[in-house]
Amino acid sequence: MSNQVKQIIRKTVLEMLGDSMSSGNIRKMAEKHAEKVHFVPIRYRIVGGILQGLNIKFGNFIEQLLRNIVEIDTGVKVMEDSGKKIKLFFTHETDALIDSYITERQLPNSPDDCSRMFSSLLDRILEIEHAATDEQRQGITKDVDGLFQTDDGLIVYTELKHNDDHDTGKFVDINRKFIKTWAGLAVRYQIQSKDELLPILYYFNATKRYGPIYTPSKNIMRGSQLFDKFLHISYSVVDGYLSEISDDPEILAIFDKMYNTVRSQVI
Repeated sequence: MSNQVKQIIRKTVLEMLGDSMSSGNIRKMAEKHAEKVHFVPIRYRIVGGILQGLNIKFGNFIEQLLRNIVEIDTGVKVMEDSGKKIKLFFTHETDALIDSYITERQLPNSPDDCSRMFSSLLDRILEIEHAATDEQRQGITKDVDGLFQTDDGLIVYTELKHNDDHDTGKFVDINRKFIKTWAGLAVRYQIQSKDELLPILYYFNATKRYGPIYTPSKNIMRGSQLFDKFLHISYSVVDGYLSEISDDPEILAIFDKMYNTVRSQVI
């Protein structure tokens, strides 16, 4: 299993580097920077731009990597909607209820522990949607980061993030999207009880910045927690190989070739 994980990581990294460091991408960046006056030589601006782009893409890479890992893990079954952008349906009442919950959690007198409020919110969403008709629901497109089912039938929906380091506005948006996606999935899979569809906000790195403001601690996992709870693959294998891959000779050669390509294309 560890060899399969390493192959997945290596393949995904090489694909990401191939897209970012292609001659075509370098040419586009050269044309873009040629129009700008700057004291930093253009070749270094191009290299810096590529590296910055890779840093941004790394969060998406982690999301794709985790989806690929779940697909080969023998402890769970990946569901068809996992990793896809799909249209989900729920009522305007549910939409407004979630927005109201997010706003209420920002008020000074809102309780520090949101566990009871969050649980009541999920129950109320199901009550509304069970009483609604298809005609009363509106469609909204959402990314379903991860969706898998355990051996005992529990469906686990995961919102995947690399780090818990988002600014305040982005953090609010993540939690709002997280809850609304759960609501849409509850309708899509005809969930009768909130215990049938477990929402997990998962950060690959264990570093903690924000507390359980909108989502209770039991629905937040970090680092090895998701692996320890549901997967047979070890988090340490994944994390360890990610730490080592930057010293891989083939990866180093790709970066060297990228710089030489920039030098040859930019005078």
